[in-house]
Amino acid sequence: MKQDAPVSQTPTVSELRRERERAEITGRIMDVARRMFVRDGYEAVTLRKIARAIEYSPAAIYQYFKSKEDLVKAISEKDQQELLADILACMQLTNPQERLVEMARAYAQWGVAHPNHYLLQLVPPFAWEKRKSTPQQQVPAPILQEALGALYETVKEGINLGRFNEKYKDPSLVAATLWAGIHGVIMLEITMGKDEWARIDNPEISFEDRFLTLKEVFSDGFLKEPSPAVKPKNRGRKAKK
Repeated sequence: MKQDAPVSQTPTVSELRRERERAEITGRIMDVARRMFVRDGYEAVTLRKIARAIEYSPAAIYQYFKSKEDLVKAISEKDQQELLADILACMQLTNPQERLVEMARAYAQWGVAHPNHYLLQLVPPFAWEKRKSTPQQQVPAPILQEALGALYETVKEGINLGRFNEKYKDPSLVAATLWAGIHGVIMLEITMGKDEWARIDNPEISFEDRFLTLKEVFSDGFLKEPSPAVKPKNRGRKAKK
């Protein structure tokens, strides 16, 4: 008995075009929603308002996201995956000191290049944070946990190799302190970076200056030897607002 030829699974030109258009519209919805959540707060933003902002009908936007909760989940997963990819790219470095510097740089540069992304993930609007007040929801998302885990393991490796001063034996404390410092540098830049008074009587101070100074303070305070000299890198990202 003659068998039918297998049906080709190759998408047609029109199907590829529809997929591309859907991806573009989805990205636009997420970008606008991200800005609105940061500016107005979670409770004040509705899918109807987002649709109006992108000049879409309320009914049409539901073809992409069934609810505001689905939209928030999609934004969180996308943003955290981008950040995690930048951080994990540094894990190939064998020297834990150099790896720490590059992880911190990747984290800081991502935050400054994507201020709305960073604010929404790390400094969520109060109303949104209030919704996550149950004990089960206070655990960081798996993606963020993986990023913090990479930081912790790198610090732990450095301590085990004897690269840190003997009094710093707790990798959790060292990792949390480094994270707090980088978070502060990012927040200063994206919330008050254009204000001269925030530069404390020196308008020439740049984000890179603050980052490198923090790196040196960390190296001088925690490490037995100065961290490897790492020149500033430009990862070619353009700021998204």
